[in-house]
Amino acid sequence: MIPLAKTIDSFSQKNYAPVLAFLITAPVLSPITILLTFGMFGLELTVTRVLFTLIFSFFLAYSSGFIFQKRVSLPLLQEGRGYGRRSVNEFILNFKNLFINTGKYILLGLVIASLLKVLVPEGVMVKFSESELSYVLIALISVPIYVCSGEEVPIARSLHDLGLSEGKALTFMLASSGICVPTISALLSFLPKGLVAYYTLSWFLFSVSAGLMFDRF
Repeated sequence: MIPLAKTIDSFSQKNYAPVLAFLITAPVLSPITILLTFGMFGLELTVTRVLFTLIFSFFLAYSSGFIFQKRVSLPLLQEGRGYGRRSVNEFILNFKNLFINTGKYILLGLVIASLLKVLVPEGVMVKFSESELSYVLIALISVPIYVCSGEEVPIARSLHDLGLSEGKALTFMLASSGICVPTISALLSFLPKGLVAYYTLSWFLFSVSAGLMFDRF
């Protein structure tokens, strides 16, 4: 995602809106993430996650244009190979590599989810969930957690089974996929610090607000 974001940013000469919209939607709206969310949480939360993310991406992308000015720079040019008809063997090889690279993160998420169910005592998550500050704490806890390719979904499902509400599970999924430390570090390599801070704070507030709204309404 990050190399593609750099390319998108380099071709956007006027503002940072395109790259911000891509960074927000890419980890949340991938087919794998959507299918996992639907399979583990159902249609209502899946639609909420998709719609909230789209609305947030539009807001953050356009608002950034009024706050941050972008310096004109040359676009990143990448040489590509010309492809004709791709062979079946090449398709199988690419599919296999994608399946392995994605599947290992989903498998890791399932392992972590299983460990949570075994190691966390019954009632602990329920007691934690009773506090109104739990939305904020869940978002903060999600920051150092590195998840990708839908890995956050089975972990959130496990937390929900232990006692978290669906809204708080939504907060975890959004925060862990949007503002984890590796993502922030990568963004600092090609985006201004002020913009990264704005992106991170906005993601944090969005994750908390989305969870609260889902549970309330």
